[in-house]
Amino acid sequence: MTTTITTTAAEPPRDAAALAGGALRAGEALVRVRCGAFGLLLPLAAVERILPAALPAAAPAAGGAHPLVSLGGELVPVLFGEALLGEPEARLRAEDQLLLLGAGGRHALLWVSAVEDVEPCRPLAPPPGGEGALVAGWSGDEAPLAVLDVARAVALARAASGGRAEGA
Repeated sequence: MTTTITTTAAEPPRDAAALAGGALRAGEALVRVRCGAFGLLLPLAAVERILPAALPAAAPAAGGAHPLVSLGGELVPVLFGEALLGEPEARLRAEDQLLLLGAGGRHALLWVSAVEDVEPCRPLAPPPGGEGALVAGWSGDEAPLAVLDVARAVALARAASGGRAEGA
C-alpha cells in the first residue's frame, strides 16, 4: 500500500542559523539515505535511532497540521525527505524508515525511503546553485550528495509543528 501526501517545504526560521553545525570534516561518518529517487547524507552523530515507518490510518491533508509522532512520551515532529528535496508529494510506503535526529537537545523524525549505507565524508565545493538553507555541505566522489544541516532541519520541523511538539 502506498499513501501520497502533498507537502510544502518552508524556509527555516532565521534564528535557526544559530543552531547550524560547523563545517564538514573529511572522514566524518555520514549516513546515506534515499528519499524517493534522490539521495541525501546526514551526519551519523545526529542519528539517534532508525525505526520502521508505520503508515498513518489517514493521509494528512495538504496545509493541515504538521504530523507529530509520540515517541517515548515526547511528541516529535516529522519531516519528509522527499519534500526537503523539492518533491511536491511524498509517497509513503510500508517499507519506509524513520530516522530520529537529535540536535541541541531537540528531536525530529526524518521519513525516508531507505537507509542505504554509512560512508566517510569527502567534502566538496558546492555545485552551482547548490547552496541551500538546509544544506551543510556536499560530499562524494562520483555522485556528490548534499549533507543535511540537521540542526536547521530539526528547528524547521519544530517551528512547523506550531508549538505542538513536546519535550526535548
